[in-house]
Order: sequence, then structure tokens, then C-alpha cells
Amino acid sequence: MSEKSPTQGWFAVGIGLIIIGAVIYGLFMILGISLAIGAASSEIGAPIWGVLAIPGLVGLGFLVLLAKVVVDRLNNAEDDHYSKNVDK
Repeated sequence: MSEKSPTQGWFAVGIGLIIIGAVIYGLFMILGISLAIGAASSEIGAPIWGVLAIPGLVGLGFLVLLAKVVVDRLNNAEDDHYSKNVDK
């Protein structure tokens, strides 16, 4: 990619839209799950929270790894060098 590429800012816009969509989706999912858990725990009791802690930890681990991949890619000077200087 050259400095004056017509798609220069598209990467930032694309990543921004993906992040915004993921945040909105995540909020709706958390709100829906908390509503369902609230209804279930009122019928069953508190042990349902312990059962849901394990998938929650897995989901949190996935989000941490996803954030690591994105940050590593954005801060990798070698990838930037090759994308700017290597002929395609």
C-alpha cells in the first residue's frame, strides 16, 4: 500500500465498526443472559451462578486473546513494513 492509497483509512473504519458491533452485541447478550439468570435463580436458587461461572471464564479468556491479537497486529512494525514495501 502506498501513502496515498484510496483505501488508507478503511482498515481503521472496519476495525472500529467491528468493535462497536461486538460491544453492542455483547451488551445485549449480557443483558439477556442476566435477565434469564435472574428468572432462573428465583426459581432454582443461587447455585445457577456457579454453573455459569465456567463458561464466563472461557468467554473472558477468548476476549483477552482476541484483544491480544488485535493489539499485536496494530503494533507490529514488521507487518507494517511488509505491507508498505513488498511488491504484490
